[in-house]
Amino acid sequence: MAGVHPELVLVFHESLAVSPIDFGIPEYGGLRSAEEQHSLFLDNKSKADGYNKLSNHQHGNALDFYAYLNGSASWDKVHLAMVAATILSTAERLKAQGKITISLRWGGTFGNKGRSFHGWDYPHMEVINA
Repeated sequence: MAGVHPELVLVFHESLAVSPIDFGIPEYGGLRSAEEQHSLFLDNKSKADGYNKLSNHQHGNALDFYAYLNGSASWDKVHLAMVAATILSTAERLKAQGKITISLRWGGTFGNKGRSFHGWDYPHMEVINA
């Protein structure tokens, strides 16, 4: 998690201690170079190309995660939603305690304005006021 916003790192560490579902961060889940971001874009794993449209990962303001159950990674939407709920509630608790100043947004609530599509990035959490 080198290069990732330190308060986001703190939230993830604290969340891991209380989460009912174990979780981890994939190799590409933290800080990304333009080249790494572009590679994910070419693989249709991101909507940001790394050059014209930047990802919050390129600024250290986002982390991706996966649920970890029965010895393997799970990308199941229900598992990811449970982990996201833990991360979001942990962030609110830490903010209320004065330990962090950031707020977070979960990729599972992303969508196109005015359209019914939501939740295209379930394993993503980002800082919205760094």
